[in-house]
Order: sequence, then C-alpha cells, then structure tokens
Amino acid sequence: MLSLLHRIFPHSISETSLFAKTSFKIAVAATLSFILAEWSQLEYPFYAVIAAVIVMSSTSGSTLKLGIQRIIGTFIGVIIGILFTISCGANPYSLGASIFTAMFFCSYWKLNEAAKLAAYVSAIVLLNHDRSPWLYALERFLETFIGIGIALLVNQWLMPSHAAQELRRYLSKALIKLEQFYQLVMNCYQTGTYDRTVANEYKIEIIDLLLKIRELWKEVKQAHQNELLHIDPAWEFLLRRVWEHVLTMEHIVLVRQPHPIWQELTLSMQQLACESSAIFHNLAKAVKIHQTDVSVIALESVLTETTDNLQQLQIIREMTSTTDELLRFFTFFYTVEEVGRKLQRMVDTL
Repeated sequence: MLSLLHRIFPHSISETSLFAKTSFKIAVAATLSFILAEWSQLEYPFYAVIAAVIVMSSTSGSTLKLGIQRIIGTFIGVIIGILFTISCGANPYSLGASIFTAMFFCSYWKLNEAAKLAAYVSAIVLLNHDRSPWLYALERFLETFIGIGIALLVNQWLMPSHAAQELRRYLSKALIKLEQFYQLVMNCYQTGTYDRTVANEYKIEIIDLLLKIRELWKEVKQAHQNELLHIDPAWEFLLRRVWEHVLTMEHIVLVRQPHPIWQELTLSMQQLACESSAIFHNLAKAVKIHQTDVSVIALESVLTETTDNLQQLQIIREMTSTTDELLRFFTFFYTVEEVGRKLQRMVDTL
C-alpha cells in the first residue's frame, strides 16, 4: 500500500508546493495574455496564450533568457515566412524550405530554445494568411510578444523565485542523488551485486541536475546574486569531481577480478562509506536551508585511519599481488578517499 502511494505521490511537500506555484503562475500568465490580446482586438489571441505557457520557467532570469530567445525566434520566423510567401507562394515545397531556413539560422546563431518556435511561426505565416502577409505576420508577432511579456512580468512580480534559491534547491537534490548512486556502488563493492537499471536511472537524473546547476550558476553570476547565494563558486567544480570519482569507482568494481586483496580493509571502508553518506545528507540539508555548521570530525577521523591502513597494506601487498588487480584495488580505495576529501572541502566552502 505504501509503495503504491509513493508511486502516485512521489514528491515531497516542498516539491509539490513548487509545482503548484509554477502551475499557478503559468495559469495567471496565460489568462492575462488572452485578456490583453482580446482587448487589443488581435485575431488569434490563443497564440499569446501559447507563448506565455512555453516561455514560463522556474526563475525570472531563465524566463527572461527564454523570452528574449523566443522573441528573436518569432521575429526570424516572421521574416522568413514573409520572404517565402512573397517569393514562392504557399505550397509544400516553400513550407519545407521555410522551416529548414528558420531552424538553420536559429541553430547557427545558437538560439536553440527558439528554433522550433521560429519554424512554427514561419509555417503559420506561410500557410494561414488570407490577406497581406506583412500584416498577418505583424499580428502573429504582437500576439507572441504579448504572451512572452506577460510571462516575464508575472514571473518577476508574482511569487518570484531567484536563481540563487533555485540553485540551492538543485544542489541539494544533486547531493541526494549522488549519495544514492555512491551507496549503490559501495554495495557492489561489498556484495558483488549491482542493479544496472537503477544505476542508469540515477545517472540520467544526476546528469540532468548537473546541467541545470550549470545553467543556474551562470544565471546567478549574470544577475549578480552572489550575495543571495553565499556559496563558494568552487562548489560547482567539487560537485562534478565527486560525480566523476563515483563513476570511476563504479567502473572499477564492475571490471575487477576475484582476488583476496578485495577482502582487505572491508571494515574501514564500510565506516568511510557510512560517514561519507552522512555528510552527503547533511550537506544536502545544509545547502537547502542556508546552514553552515556541518561537522566533519567523524569523517576526518575515518579518513585518517583508512589512509594509514592503505599505506601499510600497500607495503605488504606490493610484491605479492598481480599488477592489474593491485592497481584496481588501490585506485578504487584512493578514489573513495577522494570523495571524502571533496566532501570535506564542500563543507569548508559552505
């Protein structure tokens, strides 16, 4: 029963409230866009509604970025649609050529978010005009401009969400997912079993989160919101390094060969994995609620003990193990150690 409820309601209360807030803002923007477009006596006010819906994003900065790109994309689509209408008329060949041209130029100028919209606008200008293509194109541009403008205003003034706040939320989610992936790999090290399906799901989610985090870092810098963030920019690098280290750990445990050396230091590594997981969770909580006092004393103690044991083990085993397996063994453990070190640095720069 609990499993079924979790599938139906998989998100936390805070995430659900965020979804509700975004949905409400989109609904308000769409309604206001329709009202303004009708008041302006534009022929197709639903184009303003469409523009408001597709441009709304989680933060005002990202909405502005998307809005500017889509305004430019709309302008490109309008111009290309008019040119093909005048020169070639409305036919399947000119339709295909106008869509190709609109998408090509948007992609060429790195307006990736606007490419499909430009193609769509060029197509409706080409196929739907029943009078002057210039007048028809102007009205479509105005409708789209109204929708985008309303979305920008709503996102700026109605329950605004700053990039710094969103960045903290995404950093927290990334740390939680990284910890889950980390534990999956450590479980494989201890038991030899590995759920690749679950691992691939974690990887996809982590990659998506890291991409979003990179966009939000840029937005924070562009909007000069560092004073709202209070997190060292080194976090972006450290988080990616932790991700890369866990991927290295995964590769090693999947290609390792049976050998007694892998049974060494099991207890120390279990303690290190346990303390690292605790720091993952503490950091995820701290970064979300602006907390700065995260203790790493236990992790430091385990790291020191494990490092000493590793050095002693290397001296003993160096001449008795095969070169390949010895390399895998120590690479894995030094990588696990590096995850702990990176988490320490993240705490220090919190």
